[in-house]
Amino acid sequence: MTNKNTHTGALQGAYATQKKSAGTVFAPWLRLLACLFAALLFSQPASGLCQRVTLLIPSKPSIEQQLLPVTDSRNRQAKENSVQPKEEKAKEAASDSSSNKESSREASAESKKKPGKNTAKTHQAQISVSPAQLADQVNASILATVAPQVIKEEVELLMSYMDPFRYQGYSMDPPRLFSIYRFDKNMEKPEEPASREDRLGDLEEIRYLDQKAMGANVGLMRPGLYQFTIETQPWWEQTESGYAQHLVKVMIPVYGQDWGWHLPLNLHFEIIPDVRPFGLTAPALFTGHVLSSGKPFAGSPVTVSRINTDKQQAATPWSESIALRTDASGAFSVVLNRPGWWCCMATREGAPLKGPDGQTSPLAQSTLLWIYVDSLR
Repeated sequence: MTNKNTHTGALQGAYATQKKSAGTVFAPWLRLLACLFAALLFSQPASGLCQRVTLLIPSKPSIEQQLLPVTDSRNRQAKENSVQPKEEKAKEAASDSSSNKESSREASAESKKKPGKNTAKTHQAQISVSPAQLADQVNASILATVAPQVIKEEVELLMSYMDPFRYQGYSMDPPRLFSIYRFDKNMEKPEEPASREDRLGDLEEIRYLDQKAMGANVGLMRPGLYQFTIETQPWWEQTESGYAQHLVKVMIPVYGQDWGWHLPLNLHFEIIPDVRPFGLTAPALFTGHVLSSGKPFAGSPVTVSRINTDKQQAATPWSESIALRTDASGAFSVVLNRPGWWCCMATREGAPLKGPDGQTSPLAQSTLLWIYVDSLR
């Protein structure tokens, strides 16, 4: 027992002596390495290429029609009568009374002459409606089944670079393209956009998360499903030693029209939803597929992330986003387990670009689809 303790104490003493000696020798080098690591960590953006996304968010996830009650002719007539002078009301009442008496006498005389037709005329008078009542009934029927053809709505769009989990913004230059597509099932070719507008000139510079961003106020004149897309300018991504470019899409239904959410826009790189990308409630299963030049893109890396507006902490770095790959048909599925705005981003290699120095560098092209998930109330 004594020998064992003596041996253990000797090992501990030797280890302590070696540790002290090693610490004396390597301490300066360890401090230098720590300083270099800290400089490398804080001299680059906190998010890499896979974490930076392009925001394209509407001010409303949908625009619903606000039906106004149809004015009943009797209520309207009562309102008009309430503002008429009392003298006019008395005259109209006396006139109506005399007219009713004359009508009664005529009807009585007529009934004596032609008793068989009096009952039919009386029944017809009871079921007849005024032109105003008939118009109200027709309008009510139309409003109950058909959306109006001309509307006056507007939606604001926010465009920005950001790290969604850290809720951190980056400066953004104007995009290369900004287009609006509208789908309408009642058109002659419903599987094609009913209209397309290029609205790059409507963008204006704004500030978001203390960084330069872009915004647009878009007027909506027709019901339908609207798809908004932007294509960013390629930018140099220092952390990847190459260029990056994003093609972004978001859609909103207007006045209950949802036809077209499953249809492609024939972009050269895009995500097509297989689950309607609005009206979702957390937790929601979302499935989509990736098309590259119109064909299924198998094996594409897909990153799914949520804007962490409440700035909650992640258990590990892997919890900040969801990473997966498309199958042989270009499809992927993911569970969106919390309410908020989610982004699905697929990436491919683009044609290399030449930099200012004339040297070519790789280009990573990503297509993004934004999805809003609501919560149970």
